[in-house]
Amino acid sequence: MTELEKKLRSRAATPELPILRLQQWSRLPSWAFGLLCGLLVTSCLLSPVLTTHVSEATFNDILASALFFGTSMGILAGFSKPVLSGAAQDIRQLSGVLPWSEASILTASSALSRLASKQVWRACLLGFTLGVAHSYLLESYLSPLKFAIPQSCATILLWVGMFLTVPSLIMNAALFSSLGQIANPDLLRPSRHAAFGAAALRPALMMTGMLCANSLLFLGGDNPFDGPAVIGVVAGLIPLIGIVALPLRGIRRRIREERQQTLAALDERLDTITEGDIAAASAETLFQLDAVLDMRERVAKAPSWPFDVSALKRMLLYTVLPPLTWAAAAIVEMMIDSLV
Repeated sequence: MTELEKKLRSRAATPELPILRLQQWSRLPSWAFGLLCGLLVTSCLLSPVLTTHVSEATFNDILASALFFGTSMGILAGFSKPVLSGAAQDIRQLSGVLPWSEASILTASSALSRLASKQVWRACLLGFTLGVAHSYLLESYLSPLKFAIPQSCATILLWVGMFLTVPSLIMNAALFSSLGQIANPDLLRPSRHAAFGAAALRPALMMTGMLCANSLLFLGGDNPFDGPAVIGVVAGLIPLIGIVALPLRGIRRRIREERQQTLAALDERLDTITEGDIAAASAETLFQLDAVLDMRERVAKAPSWPFDVSALKRMLLYTVLPPLTWAAAAIVEMMIDSLV
C-alpha cells in the first residue's frame, strides 16, 4: 500500500464535514437546504430594517449586503454536497486508468467529504478570527447596534463556512493531481480520463458563483470594491486558481508523456516498414504502412486536456456564462454611472 493510500484510509475514518452532517440532519435535498440557508441569512440581515425607518441609501446598502450574504451562504450550503459527491463519483469513474484496486478506489472516494476534528476546529478558529478582522476593517462597529450585529455575524459566518469547505476542495484537487501522475491515460478513448476535467470544473463553478455574488453589492449604489470588501474577492480567487489548476496538472503531464512514447514507438515501426523500396512494396506492406500512419495521426491529434467537450460546452452555456454576464453588466453599469 502506497503512502497516498494510507493517508486516504486515515482520512476516510474521520467524520464528514459539518455542513454535510447538518444537511443530513435536516433531511432536505441540496437545493432546498441551500435555499433555506440563504433565506435565513437574508432575513436576519433585513429584519432590522422592518422595525426601523432608514433612508433610501441605507436601505439599499443593507439590501445589497443581505442579498450578497444570503446568496453566498446559499451557494455554499446548497452546492457543497453535490460538488463533493461528484468528486467521489469522478474517482470511481477513473478506475479504468488508475493502477489501484477497487477497495482503494472506494476508500479514496469516501475520503473526499471528510476532515479530521482537529482540522475542523482549526478551520473554525481561523475563519472566526478572519471574520472578526474583516468586520473591523469594514467598520461595521460604526453602525447602530441592531445593524452592526447581523452584519458582523454574517461576515464571520461566511468566513467560517469558507474555511470549513474550501480547504477540502483544495485537498481534493491536490489528490486528483497526485492520481493524474500515476494514471495511464487512454489517448484513443479520452473519455476514460475526462473525470479529471470534471473534478476541476465542478468546484470551480461553485466558487465562480460565489464570486459573482459580489456583484450584488453594487445594488448599494457606491463601488463596494473601493474598500476592504475586495478582500472577499481575493479570498475567493486564490483558491479558485488552485482548484482548477491542480486536478489538471498531473494528468496533462501523463498525457504528454504517453503521447511522446506512443509516437516514438510508431515512428520506429514506420522506419522498419519504409526501409525498402516503397514503390515495390507489396499490398500487405502498404496496407500496414497506411494503418500505422493513420494511427500516428490519431495519436498526435489526441486531446491534451481531459475534458468531455460536449459536457464542457453545456456547462459553460447554462451555468457559467449567465452569472458572469450578469456580473459584468452590473460592473459596467456602475462604471457608467460614476462617469456621468
